[in-house]
Amino acid sequence: MNIRFMENRNIFYFISLTLLVVSVLLLSIKGLNYGIDFKGGNILHVTFDNPTNENAIRDAFKKIGETNSLYFSKDANALVVQNVANSKVKDREFIIQYPASTKESLEVSKSHDVIISSLKKIIPFSTETLEVSNIGPTIGEEMKKNGIIAAVISCIGILLYLGWRFDFASASGVVIAVVHDLLITLGFIAAMRIEFDTAVLAAVLTLLGYSVNDSIVIFDRIRENIKISKNDVTYGKIIDNSINQSLARTVNTTITTLLALIALTLYGGNSIYGFAVALTFGCVIGTFSSNCIAAPVVSDLFKMEKKTKGSDNSGFGISHS
Repeated sequence: MNIRFMENRNIFYFISLTLLVVSVLLLSIKGLNYGIDFKGGNILHVTFDNPTNENAIRDAFKKIGETNSLYFSKDANALVVQNVANSKVKDREFIIQYPASTKESLEVSKSHDVIISSLKKIIPFSTETLEVSNIGPTIGEEMKKNGIIAAVISCIGILLYLGWRFDFASASGVVIAVVHDLLITLGFIAAMRIEFDTAVLAAVLTLLGYSVNDSIVIFDRIRENIKISKNDVTYGKIIDNSINQSLARTVNTTITTLLALIALTLYGGNSIYGFAVALTFGCVIGTFSSNCIAAPVVSDLFKMEKKTKGSDNSGFGISHS
């Protein structure tokens, strides 16, 4: 292939900037739809005596809210009901999530007990099948903070390692691509109102590793081509040749990864749906940034135009014409 990435880089920049602006606006206006893992709440895993459905469970919680002042909220969106698709008892096993109350701990405990007993009266179930877990709002905020710290530490670690392994210019390009992928993927998650829980956080952190891996292959090829190319060959030509030489490998890797992720999205069930969708989108945007953004940005950022006799062949190099 002979795709002119450097010649068309302004088009790629425009696409990226547009996506970044839209993503930042979405994150600022709509924000992430945090799951119970991050905002705190209660999870009931219950097997009802008879087949039921999501609407019946929502109606039951609505009745509980109308008849009992201790119920946390009458907001329909506050309740998450998931049918366990692979259950041995069809349409009887459900996972129900609702946010934590802001009341005192004693009232929260009392409210939780009332909800369970009231639900049992409306839609009977055996207490032996009931599994209850709770995440307090304080723990949820701590998990949110730890998730942000994990992403920041990942980017810093990538910058330090690649700065040592290649050079600062290459490391900067990779980190720019990673931050680019992170923001756009978070914007997509916000736009799709995907519940941001620990599984989706894992998908975002996995995306960082995937994007870095793709970019490293290209920068490694650029480094090798700098060593063997003639002194009058421009950096732009070296970048184009390197990306095109790696393109078949990149496309094959992306397609095989997407096949697995699409299968997870379609047949993986509700529990990993958010993980699969986020990683599928991230895989596509990561491939785009690795090929169309990372190396061209480095070339423009460090004003690399022409390989000269004094250029540093140990890495990407920061030589000027």
